[in-house]
Amino acid sequence: MSVAAKHDYEEIRRNREAGVEWSELAAALGVKSSTLRSRYYRWLETEQGKRAPGYEPPPPAFVGGDHLVLTSRTNNTFLIGIAGDRHHGSKYHRNDVLRDLHERFTVAGVDAVIDTGNWIDGESKLNRYDLERIGLTQQVHLMAEQTPNIGVPTYAIWGECHEGWYASREGMDVGEYAEMIMRRAGHDWNNLGYVEAYVVLTNAHSGKSCVMSIMHPGGGSAYAISYRPQKIVEALEGGEKPAVIIMGHYHKLETLNIRNVWVLQAGTCCDQTPWMRKKSIDAHLGGVTLEMEQDPDTGAIIGFAPKLHRYFNQGFYSGRWSKAGTVSKPPRA
Repeated sequence: MSVAAKHDYEEIRRNREAGVEWSELAAALGVKSSTLRSRYYRWLETEQGKRAPGYEPPPPAFVGGDHLVLTSRTNNTFLIGIAGDRHHGSKYHRNDVLRDLHERFTVAGVDAVIDTGNWIDGESKLNRYDLERIGLTQQVHLMAEQTPNIGVPTYAIWGECHEGWYASREGMDVGEYAEMIMRRAGHDWNNLGYVEAYVVLTNAHSGKSCVMSIMHPGGGSAYAISYRPQKIVEALEGGEKPAVIIMGHYHKLETLNIRNVWVLQAGTCCDQTPWMRKKSIDAHLGGVTLEMEQDPDTGAIIGFAPKLHRYFNQGFYSGRWSKAGTVSKPPRA
C-alpha cells in the first residue's frame, strides 16, 4: 500500500492499535521504520489536527558521536539526493531550482538528502543589503517554508561562513537551532554538525563499511575548479582518508577521483551574487542524484554514478543586482 493516501494511514493506525510493530509495518511498505513513523505523525498533525498520545519524534540515526550510519539497499547500493549552498534569505536564492531538484529526487526514489551547508545566507557587512530576511530566526523560518518535504530525511552540515557567522559572533550552535525549527515545521531535518561530518556506509548483507565525509570547507575558488578539492584531499593523512567526500562551499558541480577518494562538488541553489561577479566566480546552479555501489566483501565503494543536474539562464536581463530593492530573476531551464 502507498503511504501517501489518507486511507492507508488509517490502516496503519488500526494496525498500531492492534499491536503491530513499526518495523513490521515498515518492512511491508518497503521503507525505513523511522521514515514511516515520521510520515505517520506528520499525517496525524496535518489531517487530524492532533498529536498521537505519547508522541515522540523519531530519534536521529546517529551513533558514536557525530557519525551517521547509512545502510545499503539489498542490491549493495546507496541512492541519495544532494543539494547545497541554498542561501535562503538571499535575494539570489533560487527556489525554482531547489524545488525541481527535490522533484527529481522523488522520481529517482532517493533514501535521503544530503545538504552541504550554507542553507541560509546569514548576515554580515558583506551581504547586509542583499537580504530578503534579517536575522537567524527569520531566515531559518523562511528555509522551513521554502524547503520541499519529500518524505525522506535530510542530513545537513553547516559552514563557518554565512550561517556560521552567527556562531562566530554569538558562539551559538546554529545547526542545533535550525534542526529544532525545521522539525517543528514538519521536516525530518538532522544536524550533522559544523564544517565536517563523517557518515558510515554499511553494507546490508555483510556489515562491512567505509566512511563518507560531508564537508563545507573554506577559502576561495581557484582558476581550475578541481584545484581546491585536490588540495583538500592531498592534505589528508593516510589513515583519515574517507572513501567519499561530498563537498559544498565553492558553488561548483564536479566529480573526480583523487588518491582513491571519490570527490563530488555539490553545486548551488543561489544565483551568482554581485560579490561573486566582482571576483569573477561563476555559480553552477544545480544538484546531484548519486548512486554508489558497495563491495559487500570489503565495504569499498567500487561504483560511483553521479547524475549532475545543471540549470541555465534563459536569456539576458537587466535589474540583475540591487542593494536598494528587489532583483530580477528570470526562469532557469
